[in-house]
Amino acid sequence: MRKESYINELKEILQNYEVNQSDIDDVILDYSQMYDDALDRGLTDDEVYQLLGNPDHVISELRDTLTIKRKKQYRNKFIALTPFIAVILFMVIGLSSNVYHPTWLVFLIIPMSAIILNTGKKEKLIALSPFLALIFFITVGTYTKVWIPTWLIFLIIPLLGMFEIKNGLQKILSIGSLLIAVAFYLYMGYMQDNFNLGALGFILPIIVGIVYGNITVEFFNWKDLSKRKNGLALLSVIILSTLTFVLLGIFANGWAYAWMAFLFIPMASIYLFDNSRKLTPFMPFIAVIIFFSLGYFFHLFEISWIAFLLIPMVAVIENA
Repeated sequence: MRKESYINELKEILQNYEVNQSDIDDVILDYSQMYDDALDRGLTDDEVYQLLGNPDHVISELRDTLTIKRKKQYRNKFIALTPFIAVILFMVIGLSSNVYHPTWLVFLIIPMSAIILNTGKKEKLIALSPFLALIFFITVGTYTKVWIPTWLIFLIIPLLGMFEIKNGLQKILSIGSLLIAVAFYLYMGYMQDNFNLGALGFILPIIVGIVYGNITVEFFNWKDLSKRKNGLALLSVIILSTLTFVLLGIFANGWAYAWMAFLFIPMASIYLFDNSRKLTPFMPFIAVIIFFSLGYFFHLFEISWIAFLLIPMVAVIENA
């Protein structure tokens, strides 16, 4: 990452936090000078990045010294309260109805509230789509046991991204190929009783994505060997997670819990590309795995919600 990219990313994050402009100018000036000083000492861009730190981590370290607009502070206070609101809703609904699954989905208001309050209108729906898809998948699957083809709801995530494509022909072909794949999958499943063979239809949108460059293997372009290794490692995790989901679903009828395999993708990304090396960023994913595993496999939803308390506890310990 070169200076211009680093400074631009730092500035963008500060603006997203709605930091006062004077503070933004001061931070940008300081880090621009530090970047130049490090280059003058003979450090490479990668070494400077390691020295100054990930821009997200920089902002978290500077947060107490920055002046953030009151509107943002109110939003953050509400977001900070959402874990407690979720726990209260979960316990009230669970104790009154003895339905803890899928009531646990109320905990998704924690990340969803952060997206709704801190994300631009254009990106909001795309950012919310994974959570909305998960809510639909778990709710419908739990009450109807129709996990196939309910999982198709997750395709709304790439579909929304396709609508953002600027090139008209590319947009039509991308969306069309996905819809054709879905139609083929449903036809083979319901008419030929072979969903597995129908899944081969999704090769079509993948081919279209590769042709237009929507699907690329970026690590081949990285000259830095360590970044290339990290890219290969992340790609391996994505493949293994997907295979785990599919295999558990098909051979163990484990669609109800196999989705947890996908949580290892963001965890691997944090581990490989975040220099902070703290446990806090991993805790939301770990808490979900502990919570759902105890609830689903051991029928302990009424107490497994305690796993979510690990998130603030670890954050307090690491930042004490």
